[in-house]
This record gives sequence, structure tokens and C-alpha cells, in this order.
Amino acid sequence: METLTLVGCQFGDEGKGKIIDYLSKDFDITVRFNGGENAGHTVVVDDQTIKYHLIPAGFLGSKTVVVAKGVVINIKRMREEIEFLSKFRKNFDLKVSDLSHVVTELHFKRDSEIEQMRGAGKIGTTLKGIGPAYESKFGRYGIRLVDFTNRTDLKDHLTLMSQIYRIPFDDGYVDGLMADYESIKKYVCDTREYLEDSINDGKSALFETANGTFIDIDSGTYPYVTSSYTTSAGVTVGTGLSPRYFNKFIGVAKAYTTRVGEGIFPTEMFGEDADKLRTLGNEFGTTTGRPRRVGHLDLPMLRRAVRLNSLDYLALTKVDILGKMSSIKVAVSYEYDGKEVKEFNPSRKPDKVNYENFNKWGTGKSNLRDYIGLIEDELKVPVVMVGIGEKRDAIEVYQRVSV
Repeated sequence: METLTLVGCQFGDEGKGKIIDYLSKDFDITVRFNGGENAGHTVVVDDQTIKYHLIPAGFLGSKTVVVAKGVVINIKRMREEIEFLSKFRKNFDLKVSDLSHVVTELHFKRDSEIEQMRGAGKIGTTLKGIGPAYESKFGRYGIRLVDFTNRTDLKDHLTLMSQIYRIPFDDGYVDGLMADYESIKKYVCDTREYLEDSINDGKSALFETANGTFIDIDSGTYPYVTSSYTTSAGVTVGTGLSPRYFNKFIGVAKAYTTRVGEGIFPTEMFGEDADKLRTLGNEFGTTTGRPRRVGHLDLPMLRRAVRLNSLDYLALTKVDILGKMSSIKVAVSYEYDGKEVKEFNPSRKPDKVNYENFNKWGTGKSNLRDYIGLIEDELKVPVVMVGIGEKRDAIEVYQRVSV
């Protein structure tokens, strides 16, 4: 049974798209299992930047790509994304779960209203309606793709949601939703059954998460989190497959740390060094364009990510960017009330962060090997590949990922 599940080890934006794109050519199927269009994976092909929002980042590599039921879908965005990606691959096999919940204009408006209500306590949502879509899902008044078979039923679902949110809609919106659905209808199916049958028949599958471990709804820096399960545990819920289908896990981390939005960030940098790193790394949100907060690599954070996700491998991205900095530091432990602690606590900011210093490596390899050596020694997980540039093939592989 050849399956590999890929997760982000930090706050998202780890460069997962690049690694997924690279790995996907070795898998028959690539599957996205959580999140919505608030998450973006970026791949640079020749001189063209491809930004995935809903379609799996293995689109160019795997024979089949699947959007599983754990993903909440803005149908209009999906239609536009399919049209854009068709320029790069004419013949593709896309499957979208009929049980996926749909993000509507009501969710967008609800998202904005709630964030305004928070005032100074805002959480930094992308305002893409993702939280409210999961809210309606668990509130049992959500709308799924399977509900689009009958216009009257769809309108009834929207009416209930409108009454709950106290946000109006008109008949023209229903017609627009139906038209968008018709454009993706041919891709909609029972993806759990497809995946189960395919894997049982010997096909290999790569499962990709959106976002990162520490903005997981349960395991992250609550309430400054996303609204889905972003850890390896989320793959069973998001696909509907039983745990026996998942046996190998790879985590992706940047050589430094970034975060979008509010919340705990123990190794955050400020001032000129932060500005330089942000500029060198082009650290601006794929979906929103917002400047990302930047900081040093945080080994206590990665240590917790390794344990939460049962990681077998680690991929490190943007080592070329970090290597250009004149001052390179790595957090190795925290202190709480004078006691040294080796693991990140997503509910508490440490009193102090303890660092080790490294010399920059530029285009050299010796100092980089020392950097990677510390990571492997501390985490007890091999770094199997590193990203060394923006292009899709700018990857150095140290060890083949065995599934």
C-alpha cells in the first residue's frame, strides 16, 4: 500500500506546494483533504507562477487529482482555477467529493461581520468565508455539492442559512450558484469510494494538507487558528478513508519561520533583519498578499510537530534564502518560570527563547550541513530534501522517500 501524507510543520506557508509538485510525479493520485481557498500552494513553472487554491498542487504530476470531502469549496473560485490550470495541462483527471461543503456569499459576509465584532481581538482571518463554512457544516445547516441536484432544495438551504445569519440573498444568487455548479458537475463524485478502490487495486496516493500544524483547529494556537484539521490525523476525517490506509508521513518546514495573522510566535524577528528576510523570501500571502511575520527556525515547534504527525521524513524549504542572512539563529529550547522546556506549547508564550548561532552559507555547503545536522540530531528525523530556489526543480534530494 503506497501512500504518503504531507503536512506543514509550522504556521502554514512552509513551501508545501513545491514539495508536493516534486513528489507527485511518483504517485498515481494526489489528494487535497482539508481547508478552502484561504490556503495557497505556489509552484513556479518556467517563467509562470501557478497559485493553487483548491485544486491539489500535484495537478501537473499525478495522473489523477482529488478534492476530498474535508475541503470547503467556493465553486466560482474552483471554476476559475480549473480554467486557468487547463492552460498547463489539457488532459487531466479531476475528482471532487459530492460531500464537500460549499462556501457561499452568506459565509463571506458572516466572516466579515464576526471579524469586525472582535475589534482589537481580531484573529486575522483571510475573510474567505472558510470559518463560517465549517461553522454551518458542524451546525448542520451547511450546503454540500450533493444538494445542487435540485434548485428548490438549494434555495431552501440558503433560506435557512440566511435566517440564521440574518443576511439576505436574492433569487439571482441561486441562479449564479447553479450555473457555477454546472461548470464543475462532471468532476463531482464519491471520492471516498474512488480512493478506496484505487488504493486497494495497487495505485499509489499522495495526500496533501493545506495550512500548517499549529493553526490546526484543535492542536494549534487557538483561537488564532484555521477551521479545519491540518495535522496528519485530519487525513482520515478529510478523506473518509480508515487509518489503515496511511503509514508514511513527511513534514515540510521552512528553514526559518513565518506566520500570517495574529497569535503566539516565540521566535519572531523585528526591524531591519526582519524586513530583509521578508523581502529576500518574498514573504507575502499567496491568497491575500499580506506581509507575513518572520522569525528564526523554532526547533521546539518542530519537535512537537514531529510527534503530533508521526513524521518519518522532513523536507526543508528556502535554505537558499536563509543562507543569505548575515545572522542566522535557531531556537533550541524555551524557558518557563526559570525551567528549560524543549517542546512548543501552543497555548503559552515562553518567558525566554534559547538560541544557537550559525554562520551564513551563501552558495557554500559546509555551514548548511551543520545547520541540517543540528535539526536531524534534535528531531531524530532525517531531512530528505531541501529547497534551494524558486523554480520547481530547484530541490536537492538527500534520501529517497520510501513508501
